[in-house]
Amino acid sequence: MKKKIIIPIGIVALFLVIGFIIFDNNKIVSTITLDINPSVQINLTKNKKVKNVMGLNDDAKEIVTKEYNNKSLDEAFELLITKLIDKGYTKDKNIDVIVYAEGDISSEDVASKVEFNFGKEDIHTEVIVINTISAEDKKLAEKYDISPAKMVYIKSIIKDNENINIEDLSNKSVSELNETKATGKYCDKGYTLEGDWCLKEKERISATSSEVCPRGYAEHEGKCYEEIEGIEGNNYTCGEEFKLSNDKCIREQVYDAIGKCDSGNYDQGYCVEKEYIGEPTEYCRLTPATDILMNHKCYGPKPTINGGCLNGDKLINGGCVDMNSYYDADWICQIEGKIQYVKAGEKCYKETKTKPTSYYCDGNDILNGTKCETHEIEDARKEITCPNGTIPIDDGSRCLNLNKTVAKESGFICEGENSRLKGNMCVIYEMIEAKFN
Repeated sequence: MKKKIIIPIGIVALFLVIGFIIFDNNKIVSTITLDINPSVQINLTKNKKVKNVMGLNDDAKEIVTKEYNNKSLDEAFELLITKLIDKGYTKDKNIDVIVYAEGDISSEDVASKVEFNFGKEDIHTEVIVINTISAEDKKLAEKYDISPAKMVYIKSIIKDNENINIEDLSNKSVSELNETKATGKYCDKGYTLEGDWCLKEKERISATSSEVCPRGYAEHEGKCYEEIEGIEGNNYTCGEEFKLSNDKCIREQVYDAIGKCDSGNYDQGYCVEKEYIGEPTEYCRLTPATDILMNHKCYGPKPTINGGCLNGDKLINGGCVDMNSYYDADWICQIEGKIQYVKAGEKCYKETKTKPTSYYCDGNDILNGTKCETHEIEDARKEITCPNGTIPIDDGSRCLNLNKTVAKESGFICEGENSRLKGNMCVIYEMIEAKFN
């Protein structure tokens, strides 16, 4: 007969309490979403440990692992930043992040941690804090497969740029969204916005082995110098076309409005309607009464001598023609008794011009009669200067320390036009001009 094992009720209760405490401490009480272009969700437990990190888009797959589990939030940020650096998302030492948090931690607290941890790696961070997300935002985010926080930010951009829609922006990185918000420029799906250009990957080829400057250094006159941040001065500065006034940047411009036409196309102040009247004819413009037209060329005839021609000239239509002396014929349209010169292949049209029925302006410019007025005001930015012993590079926000140089190391370069280095591969891009709202 088997002996019964009796466990005291007190021990059972103790196990239950311990189990409840462990379960309670592992319960998710805070959720954080970070959008860069990799978009991730960090779930925190009651004991302020990371339960797990989830990728919210395809780009996040290469940076999301189980390594984050059970780490503190600061430790998780350090690991995330390391992976972002390794994958090339911070190569220009700048990164834009949309932050949203709900539960036992605020979005502002998370934003501070993001700035602090990225700052330890000398990476400048622009943080967009989202505090409120509606049920509609979540529904739209699910439809476009993005985070609700990113959807809220996209909607704020569309509010100021009415000709841009969600489809234009849903696949863009946060830095692209910031640029669109500031400039009104955007790209079609599949293209990446950089300045005035839209880039789309065409192909990848192997990079060329070469000696390059290590990370944190840039080449100048054949040597590698340390890159450092510029110093923020006391003076303010504005972008091109803006004037500085009381720490504000102001742009004022007056230009002709665009006319609306009931028919025809607007061109230089008029609605122009074209009526087809036929094909053009060839024409010898110098001496049309006498020049001979042959094979789209005009020849000038000379008088005959004793019924013949000298010096190899040919007798054509009663005149002597030097076949090596000619000029190209013109194409003309006869419109209401007037000659109009056109290009080869063009048709003949009669144009009717009328005044537009109304006028409009691009963007948010103000219509005043037949003129558009631009009034833009934005905050001026502090002027960035380089300390003694350094020189400015790029847009002047970064400097090269001429007192600190290192030797080049083995690496890779891309020699082709419109190409960027990614790992040991060169990504070649198609480039088209960005669209403008």
